[in-house]
Amino acid sequence: MDYSNEPSGVFLLIDNKSFYATVECSMRGLDPLTTPLVVMSEASNTGGGLVLASSPMAKKLFHISNVNRKRDLPNDERLIVVPPRMNLYIQKNIEVNHIFNQYCADEDLLPYSIDESILDITHSWQLFGNNILQVIRKIQKQVKDELGLITTVGLGNNPLQAKIALDIYAKHNSEFIGVITNRTVKTKIWTIPEITDVWGINARTKANLSRLGIHNM
Repeated sequence: MDYSNEPSGVFLLIDNKSFYATVECSMRGLDPLTTPLVVMSEASNTGGGLVLASSPMAKKLFHISNVNRKRDLPNDERLIVVPPRMNLYIQKNIEVNHIFNQYCADEDLLPYSIDESILDITHSWQLFGNNILQVIRKIQKQVKDELGLITTVGLGNNPLQAKIALDIYAKHNSEFIGVITNRTVKTKIWTIPEITDVWGINARTKANLSRLGIHNM
């Protein structure tokens, strides 16, 4: 297929990495990338609570994920366990989107969830740098300097490309930036080995696609 004539905007999908845990680290003056911290609910009907978020280091050291319960946590003095503060996270979401709004018009900023936003910077990015990657790094630095948050960024010619670039590539490199364009769809999307790794495709959708003879991207 020839994607060269497809619509070509400049879209960012920005994720606040391990958002709740990162906010808690930043409020305590701790490095969110090196501090093992989990945000734990206190619901009595879940066996003492559920992990709502874990920092990258908590995942690395203790393999903690959001399916863990309190009883699954290791008895290790390095691990910091804190209760959730939803009003704080909502306020930080407002603050980070205020920063994003400095780089695009109101109608081009689309909050997607409490920790992800879509930015259409097709018509504005050149105001802030000589190339798009320079602008992305500027946004990442501003968010970290002002709020102590770590942002992961997917870049694409449309929001879906940006989302796949975020999930498949940005979350697994040192710069936390992933890029997919119309020109790289074949190499960056078609080659994804597991179809359920792609946003919007769960096991049921995979089964339905399989019945239609569609087994890969």
